[in-house]
Amino acid sequence: MISRTNQEFLEYLSRKASISVAFAQILVNRGIKDVDSIKAFLNPSLENLHDPYLMPQMETATERIRIALQRGERVFILGDYDADGITSTALLVSALRKLGLKTYFYIPNRITEGYGVSLKGIQMAKDYGAGLIITADCGISSHDEISMAISSGMDVIITDHHEPPEKLPPAISILNPKRADSTYPFRDLAGVGVAYKLVQALIHDSRLEDLLDLVAIGSIADSVPLTGENRILVTYGLKKLNSMACRSGIKAIKEVAGIGNRELRSGMLSYTIIPRINAAGRLGDANEVVELFLTEDEERAKSIANLLEEQNRLRQKIEAEVYKSALAMLENNDIEKAIVLSSPSWHLGVIGIVASRLVEEFYRPTFLFSIMDSMAKGSARSIPPFHVYKGIAECKELLLGFGGHSQAAGLKLLTKNIPAFRRQINFIIERNLTTDDMLPILKIDADVELFEVNLNLVKELNMLEPFGNSNEEPLLGAKGIEVIDPRVVGNNHLKMRLKQRNLSIDTIGFDMGNLLEEDASGLHLIKSGVHGSQLVDAVFTPCINEWDGGKALQLNLKSLRPTL
Repeated sequence: MISRTNQEFLEYLSRKASISVAFAQILVNRGIKDVDSIKAFLNPSLENLHDPYLMPQMETATERIRIALQRGERVFILGDYDADGITSTALLVSALRKLGLKTYFYIPNRITEGYGVSLKGIQMAKDYGAGLIITADCGISSHDEISMAISSGMDVIITDHHEPPEKLPPAISILNPKRADSTYPFRDLAGVGVAYKLVQALIHDSRLEDLLDLVAIGSIADSVPLTGENRILVTYGLKKLNSMACRSGIKAIKEVAGIGNRELRSGMLSYTIIPRINAAGRLGDANEVVELFLTEDEERAKSIANLLEEQNRLRQKIEAEVYKSALAMLENNDIEKAIVLSSPSWHLGVIGIVASRLVEEFYRPTFLFSIMDSMAKGSARSIPPFHVYKGIAECKELLLGFGGHSQAAGLKLLTKNIPAFRRQINFIIERNLTTDDMLPILKIDADVELFEVNLNLVKELNMLEPFGNSNEEPLLGAKGIEVIDPRVVGNNHLKMRLKQRNLSIDTIGFDMGNLLEEDASGLHLIKSGVHGSQLVDAVFTPCINEWDGGKALQLNLKSLRPTL
């Protein structure tokens, strides 16, 4: 799928913004269509963050916190157990303590307490003598629990970013850019982004750069769109993570992850640091991870980081077992519009990750349930065309509770209602999605000639960082390409050169070696439908391959098809 733009307009943008025509096409296809917008996108600035007081009830929230400071009240932060909730909690605790508030926190146990504001957390806040509770990345669906906290004599401020239910909890302030009455200019903040906006309003500082490392981790972990404010916050947060002045906990977790002095980008963060942060919350108690971000004691930080490393290895083992079990179930059943599977042997802490893997493999909204006697707790992951929270909301008569957003959600129901839920969610998907919606699409950013692909273009593409949801790594397409010397290298990687006219470029297709087969006449890309010397259309991302002290242009292959 390629979006094309008038060539004269692209050349105009190229001249005015001092970029290549190919890069101009990529930006236009991402909705960045004028010179000012291009400059703003490529040069994110903290000065362009929105006024936090544009968020509904922000003034009420900051006034109540100032009253707590005047009274010497204790404040209790109730957070969520994932990376977004953990960083949200650490951010609020750190900022409020610097203001002089006596601030405590609690992260619930995923297995024994579940998602949202927990009754144990409320009781702890009461036992600590707190006058004010602030939630972090949770609370928007915790109506009964918030009511209980208020009846116990505590005020509650909610900071959350999940989809609000029709009936909001009775908190004195609910900070959520997705509220129906919100006119806040950017609705896609992560939970940690909402917490940051509260601190920004409290301290009257548009920068607060010391907290942006936490914002970057939580935002990338929660896969919020890396556009608008999120792009600004994550860009500066990554700078903080990569600085010599990063916090002790970051240094410690970098060490156990074997990162060394390599630059932390969004992709590397997603498969190194974030899984380790999430591991504790998936398997049990995540409170120590908050301490990892708060402590200045290097030995304490190393101790927690080593614990997370052990938990992450255990998580990987458990995840592999659940994934294998889910695949076995699918082998014996026809795959419907939705994948709905359940088992009493599945660990609740990893079913969300396994659901994501199944979505990636089968391109179906996926709902996995861990069964405990009569109760089933589930995690849902979706495909872009299907808003999973809205879909689940249409099944609410079958559910005991649910919450989430467009691409991920949590839900619980009676075990006996799983078959009815399967039927209903399949009906909802069938009604809302077309056959084409159920097919994965490669959206190509620009159709190029190979001569346009050079080291300068790679440098321009790097200006699109950080990559993530809604700002994916760019895909380029080229037609009528000749394949030269295809072979399998390493762990099933397809190695070759792609040639157009007199130019050829080294190309690698990771885990694509199965496209290559040998017959009597030699090696051919038979499984991709390409035979002999037939020309191909290729989709790739250009990159710089650094090897043996040198640098060379390389194409990271994503897809091939015969040229029509």
